[in-house]
Amino acid sequence: MCRSDSAESSKQAAPAAATVVSAGDGVAIEGFPPEKIPLGEKVPFDTEVFQGVFYLRLRNAPSPNEDVDRHSAYFDGKKRFFQCVVQGRFKRSGMNFSDIVLGGVFEKKMKGMPPAALFRAIRAFLETISPGIVFDIAADRPKVLSPLGACQTMSVDLPGDEPTDFNNIVENNALLGTFASAGKRRKMLSKPKTAKGYKIDTDHVYTIECYDDTMDLATFHQVLFGGKMKVDLMPVLDGQSMLLGMYTRRDLECVYKFVLTHKREDES
Repeated sequence: MCRSDSAESSKQAAPAAATVVSAGDGVAIEGFPPEKIPLGEKVPFDTEVFQGVFYLRLRNAPSPNEDVDRHSAYFDGKKRFFQCVVQGRFKRSGMNFSDIVLGGVFEKKMKGMPPAALFRAIRAFLETISPGIVFDIAADRPKVLSPLGACQTMSVDLPGDEPTDFNNIVENNALLGTFASAGKRRKMLSKPKTAKGYKIDTDHVYTIECYDDTMDLATFHQVLFGGKMKVDLMPVLDGQSMLLGMYTRRDLECVYKFVLTHKREDES
């Protein structure tokens, strides 16, 4: 899921736990073991529909491969729990922004769902901070998806002009349309009818930055209502992993998927 943030939060100690990232089915990884993708490094990958790099950093699980100062510089003064960047080119022509969504589609039902009234409140809260989100975790095949155009930051560039410093990705949508700001772009492209009018160009490099101030992927907790509610996702997932993926809207074809598994110290 992609969320917005706007205020400073206190630093939190790294958890006594481990979150491991691996490549999903159909994702070819270059230069790294697909079963253990490092945090804080650009990881080249390729699928039938997209080719590029994947980058993930977790606020509460700094990577030993990343400079501590750069990690701190990115998260200090912000509420976000993680940063996920995918940069590259689409390989399939004929698609538009309405065709693509970001998030995760799960294979079995969640457990321990909250009461209906609380579930509606949570969904309304998430819809407020992430327009266009599909939050359907009560379904037989649960899904949490948001429009591609609703990501926090997007840079659309000609090859060779794409941003290289993922600490400071700047909105650049001149090749996409006439949006006055990232906020205007998110507002417009979160609407499928509007997004349908913006095509995805296979000759352009797309840099897609998502971050989230409710989902702590280092501990598998969701922090809601400004920290007033903290939900442990491990019992809810019932052994399933968290997912960072891209899908087609119509048939939920997986464009790419990265799988996050979590193990706590008290687990054997």
